[in-house]
Amino acid sequence: MIKSFLDLDVYKESFQLSIEIEELLKNYPQSEKFLLVDQMRRASRSISAQIAEGYARRESIKDFQRYIRDCIGESNEMINHLLLSKHKGYIKKPGYDNELIERYNKLGKKLTNLKNNWQNFK
Repeated sequence: MIKSFLDLDVYKESFQLSIEIEELLKNYPQSEKFLLVDQMRRASRSISAQIAEGYARRESIKDFQRYIRDCIGESNEMINHLLLSKHKGYIKKPGYDNELIERYNKLGKKLTNLKNNWQNFK
């Protein structure tokens, strides 16, 4: 049973991903500190925060769906940043780049499902 945003699988997964991204970014080159690192940090943190805020506004379908739609956009942005990181060779652990990309892809699908079936989470 969903009693708060903390019970939502999309919140749990996005929060875990943001923690993993924070750790990953520690190994990025200094030259990316104010570029890719900053963008990835903001996008990854934004998803769980917007889920929490959107859940508080779920009585308004337009507000709730707008927050979740923004989360989908941030998830897609993370896929883009991870593809760039993969291309530049910043992710050293074999296969971890593809794993993170797949997890963000699945998260986007779950967020789309939540947006389209919001009535089940009131």
